[in-house]
Amino acid sequence: MLLKNAYIFKDGSFHSSDLFIIDDKRWIAGKNLSAVKTDKVIDLQGKYIIPGLVDVHVHLRQPGFEYKETILTGSKSGAAGGFTSICAMPNVVPTPDSVDNVRRIRKIIDSDACINVYQYGCITKKREGMELADIGKLSGYVIGFSDDGNPVSCDSIMAAMLEQASLHDCLIATHCEDLSYEDPAKREYMHIERDIGLLRKTGISCRYHVCHVSRKESVELIRQAKKEGINITCETAPHYLIFTKDDIKSENYIMNPPLGNKEDREALLQAVCDGTIDIIATDHAPHTKEDKAAGAMGVIGMETAFSSMYTYLVAAGCVSLERLVELMSVNPARIFGIPQYSDFTVLDLDKEYIVNTDEFFSMGRNTPFEGMRMKGRVIKTICKGKIVWEYTQ
Repeated sequence: MLLKNAYIFKDGSFHSSDLFIIDDKRWIAGKNLSAVKTDKVIDLQGKYIIPGLVDVHVHLRQPGFEYKETILTGSKSGAAGGFTSICAMPNVVPTPDSVDNVRRIRKIIDSDACINVYQYGCITKKREGMELADIGKLSGYVIGFSDDGNPVSCDSIMAAMLEQASLHDCLIATHCEDLSYEDPAKREYMHIERDIGLLRKTGISCRYHVCHVSRKESVELIRQAKKEGINITCETAPHYLIFTKDDIKSENYIMNPPLGNKEDREALLQAVCDGTIDIIATDHAPHTKEDKAAGAMGVIGMETAFSSMYTYLVAAGCVSLERLVELMSVNPARIFGIPQYSDFTVLDLDKEYIVNTDEFFSMGRNTPFEGMRMKGRVIKTICKGKIVWEYTQ
């Protein structure tokens, strides 16, 4: 497949170029590739090609909660959002705390997913925080380890996990929430402070990653830890960069951690600009309308992620397009060790549209972005050299 007349992201910047995709792993970028022999030629007329987007924090709900989402619908939602690789959280039943359970999920992924799906393993058995899972056995089967919405509260268990992560060169993605505090901000940053303290005390260097950072105090703790040379990375989500608690209009603005105040949002934006925040991930969390009305936490995000960030960060002059590509593609792939395939996302940066959840592939409709006008749309998603989704309207 030959994609002609595009601006291609390569080595940190965009270049006018053609792209010839040979197979699932091989491709060539260069000018005037029209001479190559291929049965499919697409003239992109100045559209943009970036490495496939990577979302390191999604909830696919299968197995166990297929009435909310499935690997099939979730991967289609990811493809429609320009994602070629996504990492599935372990809050499913049975939990991926054993090789057999991971293999069961892997079988569904291999059968149903239209993009690359990587499964997290559990830090503790059944995500109960009481006993460490067999990290050594699981490490070759999962993208990383997390207990997701269940914080690892026990200091000794987390210290043991840090040691295992170092020993087996695996990544820990932590949901930081110290439940001994009532204030949501303290819950987050006091837990982060605890973990940074453990990293300092033990002297262990491992791949430690903080999920969905939402508060200014958390940002400062992570910034200082990085300055000390501690191997720590973090993510935030589009909703924390756009909304504050003053914007809440319905249950579709309710997630955990909750939206912060204006100072939190400004701190997050600054951290995105200065490199303290490494990744933008969606924390895609589909729920039924009934479950949301009953208090279920979380919002969906894959099908609006790029457009929302392009609209509110790039078009608004906060960050460059190149920086956004780093945050949503380059950095997550590097930090999580996502394999390199012929994975690309094609963008029409001039395209404007209004978010309409009736058009979503996700089974969830719980988004705060419903009805909002966005600029910059994904028009093709190419995974392993094949077009898995394209905009046809």
